[in-house]
Amino acid sequence: MSSFDLNKVVKYTLICVLIGFGLIFVGLPLLIRVFGPPSLGTGSYKHAKLWKDKLLTCDSLDDVRQQFNCGRYRANQDGSYTYIKDPNTFKEGNTWALLYDFPNGDWIAMAYASSHGAWGGGTVVTRDNTGNIRVFFGHVCGRPFSRGKSLEEIYAHFSGAGWKEVSLEESNKANEQD
Repeated sequence: MSSFDLNKVVKYTLICVLIGFGLIFVGLPLLIRVFGPPSLGTGSYKHAKLWKDKLLTCDSLDDVRQQFNCGRYRANQDGSYTYIKDPNTFKEGNTWALLYDFPNGDWIAMAYASSHGAWGGGTVVTRDNTGNIRVFFGHVCGRPFSRGKSLEEIYAHFSGAGWKEVSLEESNKANEQD
């Protein structure tokens, strides 16, 4: 007869449980990233086209507030920033726009999707007071953030490493790419 060793059973059960948890919490997200849709965290032509078309109708920050659920960053005394929901937003919904307005009267609105868990994430579409609309694909960690104090500094941030500017014509590929 064979003897039953409870310690070995417990030991192997714990090993199997740990391996299972590892596969679920590490392996599954990795598989989704590798084999998921191409727009996961890399930008979305569909989002770009939709937001570009909405931002084309916006000539002011009030227009943006009518189209998007908005937020902004407020500078704190210690040099850090706090994100706040824009109290003047008139639109409720899932599509967010981040607003920056500068002391010289310039402004920029950025419609965006986070790269973390959002389908089509990694997309930022901007509209500024000069009428320029630009599309960027890259890593959006929650909300796009730039310490820029002017339009030029904000756009310089998006021309840095990890960002790709997509032409407006290319952003019309929504039906072909997503």
